[in-house]
Amino acid sequence: MTTALFDLIVLLPPIVLALLVLRIVWAKHRRARGALPGPPGLASEPHRIIAEKTADLAPRPSAEPPTPIESVETLLAKIDQATANGEKTSLSGLYYNLAAAYDRAGNTAARMSALRSAAGNGALHGPPSAHAAARLALGETAYEAGDLTSACEQWQMARAAYLEGGDHVQHERVEKRMRDNGCPTDWVLTDF
Repeated sequence: MTTALFDLIVLLPPIVLALLVLRIVWAKHRRARGALPGPPGLASEPHRIIAEKTADLAPRPSAEPPTPIESVETLLAKIDQATANGEKTSLSGLYYNLAAAYDRAGNTAARMSALRSAAGNGALHGPPSAHAAARLALGETAYEAGDLTSACEQWQMARAAYLEGGDHVQHERVEKRMRDNGCPTDWVLTDF
């Protein structure tokens, strides 16, 4: 009995150490592939990688000239007016623009609230492209915060919105982003 206990005490630490080393190597390998966010202390590099990975996920430019940048106050007034006039399909885009205005002002909490409103209104009233853009932004924010589960959920909803809108190219790009990060692509989500 003492020999078995002695053998266990002698063999257990090297086994635990070997498993720990394997876990660290595996995590570094996944992080290098972009499947996991980097450690919290490396702020500049992950943001550059995220920007490169999502550059082709952004809405494609149209033939129309870009909309001028509007202030938070102007966008809030437009949202109030659209709500009063029952113009529900314009709300998602207006909230998305409001999120961008809050982002320029550095108000992260208000930006997130506006993005959630854009996503909700886009899901309820369309257009699917605005819904998808808001979900992508929410997913990227979750990814940057290290919350891969939430990022996968948001990307899944963006993917479905692109499919609903008939944009198969964007649908495939989001699906690739999901696969590259280890997200399941066969989820059936409930309404959030």
